[in-house]
Amino acid sequence: MDSSQLDPKTREDMIRRAWYAHDARWFAAVAAEYGMEVANRLNRAAVRAVGQIEAGRLARALGKQRAENVEEFLEFLQSGLDLYVAPPLMEMELRKNDERSYEVTVNDCFVHTNIAKAGITGTYECAVWDRVQGYHEALGQSLQDGQLAGATCVRARGQECRRVLTIK
Repeated sequence: MDSSQLDPKTREDMIRRAWYAHDARWFAAVAAEYGMEVANRLNRAAVRAVGQIEAGRLARALGKQRAENVEEFLEFLQSGLDLYVAPPLMEMELRKNDERSYEVTVNDCFVHTNIAKAGITGTYECAVWDRVQGYHEALGQSLQDGQLAGATCVRARGQECRRVLTIK
C-alpha cells in the first residue's frame, strides 16, 4: 500500500500533524538556543503571520476577500478552524456578542496539551490568539489595540480559556 491509497481525511490529518510536529520542534530548538523570551517573541510573530497567510489563501479559495461584519468573520474563522485545526486538535466555540465583538471559548487545545507534555506551561506564551489576530488582519477586520498581550496558558493555570474580542 502506498500513501495515495489512504483516505483523504487520514492524509489530511497526517499532513496537518506533521506541520505541527515541525512547529513544536522549531520552537524547542529556538528556546534551547536563545531562551524562552526570544522563542516566545519569534513564535508569536510567526504564528500571526501564518494566520494572515492561512486566512488569505482560504479567502481566495472561497472567493471571499473581506468580512463585512462580525457574523461573516465568525463564519470565515470557523471555516479556517475546520480546515487547519479541526477537532480533536482544537475545539473553539464562537459567539457573537454585538455588532463589533464576539466571545471565543477554547474547550480543547493541542497547544495546551503539547506545552504540558513539554513541561513549559509556566513560560510558554500562548500564540493561538496571535493566529486569530492574523485572520482579522487578512480580512480587514482589525482588532482594537491591546487585546492580545502575551500571556501564559490560562488552561495550564486551571482557568477557562475565554476571550471577548472587539473589532475596531
